[in-house]
Amino acid sequence: MPSERCKTQILDGTDALAVQRAVSVLRSGGLVAFPTETVYGLGADGLNPAAVARIYEAKGRPSNNPLILHVADSKAAKYLVNDWPDIARKLTDKFWPGPLTIILPASSAVPDIVRAGNPTVAIRSPNHPVALKLLRGFNGSLAAPSANKTTETSPTKPEHVLNSMDGRIDLILDGGRTSTGIESTIINLTETPPRLLRPGPICPMELEAITGPITRFDGAVYVSDVQTAPGMSNRHYAPKARLTVHKPSELISVQKKIQQESGEKVVAVVLGDEIKLPSTCDHRRLPVDPQGVSARLYAILHDLDSEGCQRILFQEPPQTDEWLAVTDRLMRAVSKD
Repeated sequence: MPSERCKTQILDGTDALAVQRAVSVLRSGGLVAFPTETVYGLGADGLNPAAVARIYEAKGRPSNNPLILHVADSKAAKYLVNDWPDIARKLTDKFWPGPLTIILPASSAVPDIVRAGNPTVAIRSPNHPVALKLLRGFNGSLAAPSANKTTETSPTKPEHVLNSMDGRIDLILDGGRTSTGIESTIINLTETPPRLLRPGPICPMELEAITGPITRFDGAVYVSDVQTAPGMSNRHYAPKARLTVHKPSELISVQKKIQQESGEKVVAVVLGDEIKLPSTCDHRRLPVDPQGVSARLYAILHDLDSEGCQRILFQEPPQTDEWLAVTDRLMRAVSKD
């Protein structure tokens, strides 16, 4: 790992020479943060155990938490698995490149450290021009969790990566702000019916249109437990400020009580324009649609942390499948266990 005193370099991801430089770093076993349509990923040569070990070290990530291998296309993905069932073909034809991660039985090419001891591997093809240029230039698979320290809020801008990982990684490819804003949907295709392990931008109804009925992982595992896929732990995606989720009718009274009792800097995050807040209530508004909130969720948490906010009161999203991914991220950010 680079010395903590060594500054991590940021290069323009649209520059072909910058991408070539990133490929060179990856081939030498280094770490490169790069944009995807979801969040910034921290990439290393996915078939090089020593390079992958540097990801775990840089993030402070538990070794029982597997990584997603990123590929340019399904042809590259097939090298990483023992079987490519028809359901995998249908899903990847529809959603790749895009924010869908599939889990299949791993081939012998995939190192144990990537799988965290599981017999399966998680794979996706990101829908971002910089990510795809990097993958094609590298001509292989990249292990790439979110480019931040473990349990912290995922980065959606290069500045977020730098704030968390400066001096811990070699290079950041700047691709601007990510568009989707939250991590990929993960579905386990080794079970019958398939199981949704992490909700994301692709909602269950979209998956079921292709797969038929799916089951869902509802809950969390403790950090010390073996995980089948990333993003299943009970403490994840958390800002530095304490975050709690409240019904719309509670927001004003809770904020007033906190300000009176503790004097903490507290900000309410509300959805849409329905709630009318007094001028004394410091707040931020997000659109009242799941895609709009997803795209801005991590960015607003980063912003509030940088402003010195100590308490975040987030309006409870609607309890529907369209809001499942946002609700999941908020619940894991709330957990303190």
